[in-house]
Amino acid sequence: MPEPISEYFPQLAHDEESARRWRRARRGWAAALGLAAGLVALIVGAPLLKASGLQAAAETLYGSFALLCHQMDERSFHLFGFKLAVCARCFGLYAGALVGALVYPLARPLVRRDLPARGWLLAAAVPTTVDFALGFFQVWENTHASRFLTASLLGFAVAFYFVPGGVDLALTPRRHLFGRKRNSQPKLSNLLPTEGVDGHERQT
Repeated sequence: MPEPISEYFPQLAHDEESARRWRRARRGWAAALGLAAGLVALIVGAPLLKASGLQAAAETLYGSFALLCHQMDERSFHLFGFKLAVCARCFGLYAGALVGALVYPLARPLVRRDLPARGWLLAAAVPTTVDFALGFFQVWENTHASRFLTASLLGFAVAFYFVPGGVDLALTPRRHLFGRKRNSQPKLSNLLPTEGVDGHERQT
């Protein structure tokens, strides 16, 4: 029986493994991108459902996002006369994360599992923190635009931390995630005494 071609050309085996890793990494990135896109779609979908008369479905979405956001009417964008499922600042976070996940492959190789330096995330949080603090202490009145734009910068940065997580899950073999160690159960012979009733060693 002839040997696989990789036995004759070892570099092909490396290329095959590399291609397999890239395919898995792309699936991890696509999952992270799909999650971000799905959340944005749900946020925008709430007022669309309400405008269409689907009150029960709309209230379900509003109730779900109420666990994450105050949903104050005066601090939210509106669509067809109804507010989005989250406030302008939270919407900026989700929208920024979607854009960040979308452009992620242009900035970093997909197969990288390491996270950027934590300082980048802290720096991205400064604008929205300042915008919130100035409004809270009534130094100036922040607007929908300032809340959305400063939070979208933070959301964009967050994408560069959760996408590697999705890639890492995709690259980790399933047996390492869900597999169980074989022969983990003790054998019956190991539970039985090694000596018989007559004092002699029991034959197994």
